Amino acid sequence: GLAEMKCCDISAGMLRTPIQFQRASKSSDGAGGQTVEWETFAGTRCHFKAMSGMERVHSERLEATTRNRAVIRYRDDLSEGDRAIVRDRAYQIRFIDNIEMRDKWLRLDLDGGVAT
Repeated sequence: GLAEMKCCDISAGMLRTPIQFQRASKSSDGAGGQTVEWETFAGTRCHFKAMSGMERVHSERLEATTRNRAVIRYRDDLSEGDRAIVRDRAYQIRFIDNIEMRDKWLRLDLDGGVAT
């Protein structure tokens, strides 16, 4: 399955969906608090796949959580906590997998899908 993705399963032609990466920078709001600004620091193309939509009840409120997966060419400037923008939706990067430790492809596990 996709969980056991191999380098040879991926080809550059699969990377069709534009994706941008953003990092949070915190700044003082002048009132003792902090505001978070998301700044785009990179953009590329990815192979984007929705995994599953789970609905969970959280404090008596129904929340839909989507799990998505994106595969991109290897890069070393991403970290968990950055976010990805795909089709004007923001996804939190939950996990980054250097597939087969080959420094060729990265698999990103993404949560969210909040409109930006």
